[in-house]
Amino acid sequence: MQSALFRIFLIVLAICTFGRVSSAATTAPDTTNVASVPGDRWMEIDLYWFEQKDLSGSVNEFWQRFAPLYSDVEGYKGIVLNVGWTVNYILEFSGDLQQQIALPVGSGQQPWVAETSALPGSTEDRVREWKQRFSTPLMVPRHGYGSWTYGDLKRLADLLRAGGGQRGILGFKVATLCYAWTNAYGEIAPFAKRHPEAWTAWGSAAGDDPTVNLNSYFDPGKTLHADGGKFAALPKGIPEGMSVHTAFTAQWGALSKSVGLDGIMLRDSFGFPVPYARSGPLGPVMPSAEVIHRATADVSTMVREIKQANPAALTMMYSNAASAISDWRSNGLDLESVAKEGYLDIFVDQTWAGAWNEVGVRHDNFWNVPLLGWTYQLTYTLEHSALLAGTKVRHYPLVETFDAWESWDVLHTVPQRLRWGIWMYSHTTVKTPHGLRLPEGTYISWANQGKRLLSEDDVQFLRTNINDARRDAAKTSEVYGPTIVYSRDAMLYQADHATPNYDIKEWTDEQVGTVIKWPVPILSITRIESLPQVKSDLYVFGAPSHLPADQLNTIEGLARSGQPISFFGSSREGIDPSLLRLTGWSATPRAPDRPGKFQGVLGDLHLANTNNIPGKFPIQQRLTDASAAPDTTVYSVEHVPALVLNQSGSRNLSVWDPPTLLGRCCKPLREILGNSGAPYALAAATLTQQLASGNALRAATIDLDQTGTVAAWRTTDGRIHLLAGNLEEGLREDADHSRHISLQLPASWKELKWRSAWGPENFAVERDRLGIDLAPESSVMIDSNAF
Repeated sequence: MQSALFRIFLIVLAICTFGRVSSAATTAPDTTNVASVPGDRWMEIDLYWFEQKDLSGSVNEFWQRFAPLYSDVEGYKGIVLNVGWTVNYILEFSGDLQQQIALPVGSGQQPWVAETSALPGSTEDRVREWKQRFSTPLMVPRHGYGSWTYGDLKRLADLLRAGGGQRGILGFKVATLCYAWTNAYGEIAPFAKRHPEAWTAWGSAAGDDPTVNLNSYFDPGKTLHADGGKFAALPKGIPEGMSVHTAFTAQWGALSKSVGLDGIMLRDSFGFPVPYARSGPLGPVMPSAEVIHRATADVSTMVREIKQANPAALTMMYSNAASAISDWRSNGLDLESVAKEGYLDIFVDQTWAGAWNEVGVRHDNFWNVPLLGWTYQLTYTLEHSALLAGTKVRHYPLVETFDAWESWDVLHTVPQRLRWGIWMYSHTTVKTPHGLRLPEGTYISWANQGKRLLSEDDVQFLRTNINDARRDAAKTSEVYGPTIVYSRDAMLYQADHATPNYDIKEWTDEQVGTVIKWPVPILSITRIESLPQVKSDLYVFGAPSHLPADQLNTIEGLARSGQPISFFGSSREGIDPSLLRLTGWSATPRAPDRPGKFQGVLGDLHLANTNNIPGKFPIQQRLTDASAAPDTTVYSVEHVPALVLNQSGSRNLSVWDPPTLLGRCCKPLREILGNSGAPYALAAATLTQQLASGNALRAATIDLDQTGTVAAWRTTDGRIHLLAGNLEEGLREDADHSRHISLQLPASWKELKWRSAWGPENFAVERDRLGIDLAPESSVMIDSNAF
């Protein structure tokens, strides 16, 4: 037991590090300990790595390798153990510490082969090299679990905490994870075999996406059949009709207290039944308000009861890796309302961007899942940041390494892209009336691949980049570029009026995540109710429809003042008619949009800042009847405007009715975008032209063939930081993987001097332009002197 004094110390520490808000006006961070690292740090490791017969030796090896990752971290420090994946180890606990834990043998692990670099060459070359890569012998053998009892698990937790304390890592926490599936990569858990009624099948209703495992999820709203077995928290067994959440949370309380666990991570499909896709258990969107309310109530009850079952333990949740907007619209979970109840402690965006973005790293799928890649994880994380901004929930991005069960290895194939992700995701920013809110910690996964641990060099790479990024983020005082605007009122209306297979193109995070592949520097988000009190170079509104009058008045006032604004959404019902009228766009209400494959055609407004964009291009579009003011159409589809820019008079407004994506997985990104990136590059060019009116940081040219994702921020020492990454796969087929981008610097930056932060980055400043040559799979950081 911790002393009362030490508990008070931890409470004070949590208050000091929670919801870190920074602004130019806030007090500078305490630099008494210049080596301290703000925020929290967690790492996942599989239980099978530890040797049950030599726990002391395993724990000593663990700490010899990983103590540097935790030293000097100010907030929570902990490990999350994978105990066989499923809920089985919780629900089958009898209370006897000598009870054997039912664990999988590891037969479902994917092949681990040598992955030491990205594949070079053309697409044809790379596919050939990919096949060769996975035809080689395994570098790391598959590894199952040993013979573990609950007493062994308790001893491991005790040894890990003691080992941390011996190394000055005080208050170290040991948590466990579980996901909501019946099986561990194919091995069905015993409890799932006895109680299949606890799982709800989503089946083909989730759509045709092969990344969606046609399976089922542990459903807290279901009820159980009677079970007279021995359960730690249920001495009389499970009575007929007991709710799943009651049995699960009671068992968690008993297990965590008996074994000494400090937290639970609710991973894949907990709360978000269909993972890795913008889809849900009942189709592309939830079909009614009633099913949304029921799904949210069930998850809310489960989270509350988990916390109440053991208030001393932390309750953590994972995202589903896909669109944050789809949490509510597709999976039926109103995450914000759950967070506001106060029982959820930590939310992790599973930013496994490289695991989904990189080609040739999975044994069964060369092209991977592009819509879960680097830029998309950035915008999904931003949306979640806005959802959680008014809550006590600590929000983290995930730092990926290699996988303890799957074949990919991001750390060793594309380390510079991973570096980009560490820095960019650590700086995702919510602009609030009280300053900037940035992530409160980091979640690392995994520590092991079979019996292979991250090497000392790996640990040093992670420690250096995560620590430096966290320290820098804590000093962030301003974020440049456009700001996404999230409206809960607009999304609440859609949830309360949900109907099957109907949306208003509210998938703003997917749309922005595609646009920023061409260098539009987006790194911030705000909530619509904050608009009178925050500032931005340009606001990007996602589906602003059915808004309260005061919010509409605020937007209209900003528009009339000359504030650059862009509206994304369906022109039929996704954008309020009064806002469309401000841009000179007129849409005719009628029955459903006409979906189909068409041609986009450049319109009567010529954008001067584009290159290599054809006059006509293929596009998948749901059409409406609409018209636009003369000389404002950037491109049209079937003579209907799809992208409009109106900069007449004092206005600086654009409207985009985005295309529809063609699938989500297992093919080049270009095909998913409708066989051309042109509509998205034109949207990027439109935002860039809007930024030019205010002389804000922007791309000098939007070139369809030259992608690069950038961001810029300022720290309290007056320096400006520019981060750029060469991240894209599947837009070009040729062997040239290098890219070049050119940034137009604001006039107020004219006298600044620039330097490479990470080494010999190839960049040049000529007058007011900064050109960056991006080597294949590279990232660069360029810093200025004090501003």
